[in-house]
Amino acid sequence: MATADDATLPAQVRALIEPLAAALEVEVLDVQVKGSRGRRLVRVTADAADLEAAAGLDIDTIATLSRQLGDALDADDLVPGAYTLEVTSPGADQPLTRARDFARNRGREVRITRHRDDEETPPVTGTVLAVTDDTVTLATADGERDVPLGDVDHAKVVLPW
Repeated sequence: MATADDATLPAQVRALIEPLAAALEVEVLDVQVKGSRGRRLVRVTADAADLEAAAGLDIDTIATLSRQLGDALDADDLVPGAYTLEVTSPGADQPLTRARDFARNRGREVRITRHRDDEETPPVTGTVLAVTDDTVTLATADGERDVPLGDVDHAKVVLPW
């Protein structure tokens, strides 16, 4: 395979990993390629494709995906020269932007900042109860509250410490 330029490299890495991830029932959330030729970092963030799964990816699945992607990158020589490959699951600081992101965090407390938040409409904090394609339902101190996903500017999981 021809070497990708910096602009297309993340998309080409994603195209290479997607079938590998699908075979392991994994969803690729993000692909980043940073650094200069010979000193690149290829970072893939992935999670279980099953939104009903009690936990995210286990270490064995991450290791398998990492090994398979490393072999495929080397075989295709997609990232020329030395590079570091990092395959990881989303951390607590992973932004929540899509319905799937909220669905992965059912039962967890989140803080949602909306596009129009100000003193009269502050951010909403609550436990994710349900998610549709258009709405996330939270259990807040004031009862259940539906927040349209179109109103979400950004959201994060609230850490318990």
